[in-house]
Amino acid sequence: MFGIFHDAGYKGLYGGFGSDAIKARKGIDPKEQLLDRMDRTELAANQFRMTQTREKLKRENIKNQRDAIVAHEMVGKEVRAAISKIGGIPLENIPPAEPIKKVEKRLKTSKPKLLLDGKDAAGIADNETKQLFSDDI
Repeated sequence: MFGIFHDAGYKGLYGGFGSDAIKARKGIDPKEQLLDRMDRTELAANQFRMTQTREKLKRENIKNQRDAIVAHEMVGKEVRAAISKIGGIPLENIPPAEPIKKVEKRLKTSKPKLLLDGKDAAGIADNETKQLFSDDI
Protein backbone atom coordinates (compact mmCIF):
# COMPACT_ATOMS: atom_id res chain seq x y z
CA MET A 1 0.00 0.00 0.00
CA PHE A 2 2.90 2.39 0.63
CA GLY A 3 3.70 2.50 -3.10
CA ILE A 4 0.11 3.46 -3.89
CA PHE A 5 0.17 6.11 -1.15
CA HIS A 6 3.45 7.57 -2.45
CA ASP A 7 2.27 7.54 -6.06
CA ALA A 8 -0.92 9.38 -5.09
CA GLY A 9 1.18 12.35 -4.00
CA TYR A 10 2.99 12.34 -7.32
CA LYS A 11 -0.30 12.13 -9.21
CA GLY A 12 -1.62 15.18 -7.40
CA LEU A 13 1.55 17.19 -7.91
CA TYR A 14 2.22 16.13 -11.51
CA GLY A 15 -1.26 16.49 -13.00
CA GLY A 16 -2.20 12.81 -12.85
CA PHE A 17 1.21 11.33 -13.68
CA GLY A 18 2.49 8.65 -11.30
CA SER A 19 6.15 7.86 -10.74
CA ASP A 20 6.56 5.56 -13.76
CA ALA A 21 4.76 7.99 -16.08
CA ILE A 22 6.89 10.90 -14.86
CA LYS A 23 10.07 8.92 -15.53
CA ALA A 24 8.85 7.99 -19.02
CA ARG A 25 7.86 11.59 -19.80
CA LYS A 26 11.25 12.91 -18.65
CA GLY A 27 13.26 10.11 -20.26
CA ILE A 28 14.56 8.79 -16.94
CA ASP A 29 15.61 5.15 -16.77
CA PRO A 30 12.95 3.12 -14.92
CA LYS A 31 15.66 1.74 -12.59
CA GLU A 32 16.65 5.22 -11.39
CA GLN A 33 15.15 6.89 -8.34
CA LEU A 34 12.96 9.80 -9.41
CA LEU A 35 14.09 11.98 -6.49
CA ASP A 36 17.71 11.56 -7.62
CA ARG A 37 16.92 13.29 -10.93
CA MET A 38 15.06 16.33 -9.58
CA ASP A 39 16.47 19.84 -9.70
CA ARG A 40 16.21 22.12 -6.66
CA THR A 41 12.79 23.51 -7.54
CA GLU A 42 11.24 20.13 -8.19
CA LEU A 43 12.84 18.58 -5.12
CA ALA A 44 11.65 21.44 -2.91
CA ALA A 45 8.08 21.10 -4.20
CA ASN A 46 8.14 17.36 -3.49
CA GLN A 47 9.58 17.83 -0.02
CA PHE A 48 6.90 20.43 0.71
CA ARG A 49 4.22 18.00 -0.51
CA MET A 50 5.58 15.25 1.73
CA THR A 51 5.93 17.39 4.86
CA GLN A 52 2.49 18.93 4.43
CA THR A 53 0.93 15.51 3.92
CA ARG A 54 2.61 14.22 7.07
CA GLU A 55 1.29 17.21 9.02
CA LYS A 56 -2.22 16.81 7.59
CA LEU A 57 -2.34 13.12 8.51
CA LYS A 58 -1.22 13.94 12.03
CA ARG A 59 -3.42 17.02 12.47
CA GLU A 60 -6.56 15.30 11.17
CA ASN A 61 -5.70 11.98 12.84
CA ILE A 62 -6.03 10.11 9.54
CA LYS A 63 -5.29 6.43 10.13
CA ASN A 64 -7.27 4.73 7.34
CA GLN A 65 -5.08 3.85 4.32
CA ARG A 66 -7.67 4.94 1.77
CA ASP A 67 -8.16 8.31 3.49
CA ALA A 68 -4.39 8.78 3.68
CA ILE A 69 -4.05 8.10 -0.06
CA VAL A 70 -6.81 10.62 -0.86
CA ALA A 71 -5.23 13.20 1.46
CA HIS A 72 -1.80 12.76 -0.14
CA GLU A 73 -3.17 13.29 -3.64
CA MET A 74 -5.16 16.32 -2.48
CA VAL A 75 -2.08 17.91 -0.90
CA GLY A 76 -0.18 17.29 -4.14
CA LYS A 77 -2.94 19.05 -6.09
CA GLU A 78 -2.85 22.01 -3.70
CA VAL A 79 0.93 22.37 -4.08
CA ARG A 80 0.54 22.12 -7.86
CA ALA A 81 -2.15 24.83 -7.77
CA ALA A 82 0.13 27.11 -5.72
CA ILE A 83 2.97 26.64 -8.21
CA SER A 84 0.60 27.44 -11.08
CA LYS A 85 -0.82 30.48 -9.30
CA ILE A 86 2.61 32.09 -8.93
CA GLY A 87 3.49 31.33 -12.54
CA GLY A 88 5.81 28.37 -11.94
CA ILE A 89 6.53 25.67 -14.47
CA PRO A 90 4.51 22.46 -14.05
CA LEU A 91 6.94 19.95 -12.55
CA GLU A 92 6.42 17.39 -15.31
CA ASN A 93 7.85 19.98 -17.74
CA ILE A 94 11.09 20.54 -15.82
CA PRO A 95 13.96 18.63 -17.45
CA PRO A 96 15.61 15.97 -15.28
CA ALA A 97 18.75 16.89 -13.39
CA GLU A 98 22.06 15.22 -14.18
CA PRO A 99 22.19 11.62 -12.89
CA ILE A 100 23.82 11.29 -9.46
CA LYS A 101 26.31 8.69 -10.74
CA LYS A 102 27.51 11.15 -13.41
CA VAL A 103 27.86 13.94 -10.87
CA GLU A 104 29.87 11.70 -8.52
CA LYS A 105 32.15 10.62 -11.38
CA ARG A 106 32.62 14.21 -12.57
CA LEU A 107 33.48 15.42 -9.07
CA LYS A 108 36.01 12.63 -8.54
CA THR A 109 37.83 13.36 -11.79
CA SER A 110 37.74 17.18 -11.78
CA LYS A 111 40.39 19.41 -10.29
CA PRO A 112 39.32 21.89 -7.63
CA LYS A 113 38.56 25.31 -9.12
CA LEU A 114 39.86 27.13 -6.05
CA LEU A 115 43.04 26.21 -4.27
CA LEU A 116 43.79 27.80 -0.92
CA ASP A 117 47.26 28.22 0.53
CA GLY A 118 47.89 27.35 4.18
CA LYS A 119 47.11 30.84 5.50
CA ASP A 120 43.73 31.04 3.71
CA ALA A 121 42.82 27.44 4.35
CA ALA A 122 42.86 28.01 8.12
CA GLY A 123 39.76 30.22 7.99
CA ILE A 124 38.08 33.07 6.24
CA ALA A 125 39.24 35.81 8.56
CA ASP A 126 42.75 36.26 9.94
CA ASN A 127 43.30 37.21 13.59
CA GLU A 128 43.53 40.93 12.78
CA THR A 129 40.15 40.86 11.01
CA LYS A 130 38.60 38.82 13.83
CA GLN A 131 39.86 41.43 16.31
CA LEU A 132 38.24 44.23 14.26
CA PHE A 133 34.88 42.53 14.39
CA SER A 134 35.10 41.64 18.08
CA ASP A 135 35.85 45.28 18.95
CA ASP A 136 32.58 46.34 17.29
CA ILE A 137 30.46 44.10 19.49
